[in-house]
Amino acid sequence: MRAAARRLRDCCVGLLGRHTPAPVVTPEADDGIPSIDFLCNVCGRENRRVPLHHVQNREYQSCAHCRSSLRMRSVVHALSVELFGRPLVLPEFPADKAISGLGMSDWEGYAIPLAERLAYQNTFYHAPPRLDITDIRDDDCARQRFLISSDVFEHIPVALLDQAFRNSRRLLNDEGVFIFTVPYAKEGRTVEHFPNLHQFTIDEADGKRVLHNVTRDGQHETFEDLVFHGGDGMTLEMRMFSEPDLLHSLKDAGYRSTRIYTDCVEEFGILWPMDWAVPIAARA
Repeated sequence: MRAAARRLRDCCVGLLGRHTPAPVVTPEADDGIPSIDFLCNVCGRENRRVPLHHVQNREYQSCAHCRSSLRMRSVVHALSVELFGRPLVLPEFPADKAISGLGMSDWEGYAIPLAERLAYQNTFYHAPPRLDITDIRDDDCARQRFLISSDVFEHIPVALLDQAFRNSRRLLNDEGVFIFTVPYAKEGRTVEHFPNLHQFTIDEADGKRVLHNVTRDGQHETFEDLVFHGGDGMTLEMRMFSEPDLLHSLKDAGYRSTRIYTDCVEEFGILWPMDWAVPIAARA
């Protein structure tokens, strides 16, 4: 099962997948590699003749100016449509400090301009301003118009995951929207890498990190072949989500509707090669 999850994860950050839309591309570059021109909707600057396989890679920093990836541009696109009803480049977002929002360890490339235009604050798990989505204060509830969590929930221990989904809804007001991404598979069930995680440590020996866990009933477990994602804090991959289980978790958390953003917006360099591991917008 874990090998299957790794294959699914590799597909999520790879190039071509199922249900691939046929994008209109510019003529091939001199080296024969298909390329496109696009306006980055994060920084608002033009990119010329970017290799198509770079633009379609979920994590590749394909904007030559702000280094945005397909995932980052898609997050901004989903937020624009959900807040303003139309796709805007971030520098053209209305300056409105009545629109409040939080980010969860958001990428600075869009976090900084969001804070300039909206009443938005980026938060972190290990540094101030701190937000632990598994343990929020009652005073923080129902205050936000939007919440962004991009590739965070796959790192939350399984025992706290349901609470994290519920707390995301509690942070939002009745008009709120949750812009959410994680790597996930289109079908099947979520694969938990450590289903009995309880009291654990991660040790390093001979250049390899190993997880040691003691389950609730006192059993000792050891896991090797761990997967860590980039970034600060706890970045151990705990699971590979599936789309059906994600939608079920969001519904159980109290969200009334969801939209899966498979949108391809060639103008902004948003060309998803698959219809999974894309942003989801959940409405309060």
